[in-house]
Amino acid sequence: MSRVADPAVVVTVSTAFVSVRASGSLPVGLAWGALAVLFCVGLPWVALSLMLRRGVVTDPHLLVREHRRQPLLVAAGSLVVGLVLLSATGAPRPVVAYLCGMLAGLAVMTVVTVTVSKASFHAAVAAGAGSTVAVELGADASRSAAVATTVAIGVVIALTALAVLLVGWARVRAGRHSTPQVLVGLLVGTAATLAVYLPLR
Repeated sequence: MSRVADPAVVVTVSTAFVSVRASGSLPVGLAWGALAVLFCVGLPWVALSLMLRRGVVTDPHLLVREHRRQPLLVAAGSLVVGLVLLSATGAPRPVVAYLCGMLAGLAVMTVVTVTVSKASFHAAVAAGAGSTVAVELGADASRSAAVATTVAIGVVIALTALAVLLVGWARVRAGRHSTPQVLVGLLVGTAATLAVYLPLR
């Protein structure tokens, strides 16, 4: 479950989802999504790989809380550069809004995980992505007059929420986080979507 719900995978899939929906075209949407993912996942992953090689961090999952500060700051910097570039090149508004939501969530999680507790990034990313899917599908439901469509969308949203909760459960079950640490991640991911992505999209 943790591999499927790896933040890099979740961010990549959810960014592609938002980009394709916002563009109304699969090729164009995937192109915008790929550019966004470069800054959300690609460059931070390259930086993390270099830190691993140089011994700055000891594992790719950053299990040691004290090792999280530098990789998280690099990830935030990469997101900021990506936001500037996407905005300047005319990326669809929801794509830019999604990156803003990610940056807000990352900022809060960085403060919490570095100063207070090793909150769960898996849970935060899953909650942010799940909340974004719910917002987008909820918008579809509000525009649809067909009962069957509304019901189908409701089922998908419910399954998405269940998947997010399963990610949190899996992190506790695996002994990687305590229940409070997972709950903090779920709260931050959801709040970032509702407070940033929803009004900006």
